[in-house]
Amino acid sequence: MKSTTLRRSNITKEKVAMMEALNRYNREHQDEDFYRKQAKSRELDALWQNLGVATRQRKNEKAPQVYFVMGLITGVIITLLITTFVSVLINLSAPKEDAIPKVKPAQTENAKFRFIPADTTKTVSTPVILNEEYTVKEGDTLESIVIRFYGSFSMEKVNLIQEANKMANPNALSIGQKLIIPVNKN
Repeated sequence: MKSTTLRRSNITKEKVAMMEALNRYNREHQDEDFYRKQAKSRELDALWQNLGVATRQRKNEKAPQVYFVMGLITGVIITLLITTFVSVLINLSAPKEDAIPKVKPAQTENAKFRFIPADTTKTVSTPVILNEEYTVKEGDTLESIVIRFYGSFSMEKVNLIQEANKMANPNALSIGQKLIIPVNKN
């Protein structure tokens, strides 16, 4: 290269020398690359021929979809056979109508009912009064306690709780106080 060309391109002499050496190396080894490319093309030809042989063999085989459909049909047939076998076993094990003795309806005399008198020796007992115990918590009022145990508020129920606990003032409740709640008196 001319020195004027080098100055204009801003390429140094070392870079020019390196490019010339690389060019020489490429020319010397060009023959080796040619032989390598030919060897690779022979390998590719051999692989391609083997692929062709393998595809011809696969054409003789069945596709996976065929095996899937055959398996599906076989599964359905086996399921039907098992269900019919089980239903036959159930029918065989069920008792026949002939084997079950028929119960005749009770015959009534002149279509009248016969009443059995109640036992008169038993005495009628009075209902037992049940009481529940409740501990007063913070925020409880007698009204909220009545609604909790009886479901609705009435002064009669407040009076029952007052009588059972001997309370003078229904508003004087203290936290932790135990109250007796008569449950079955409404």
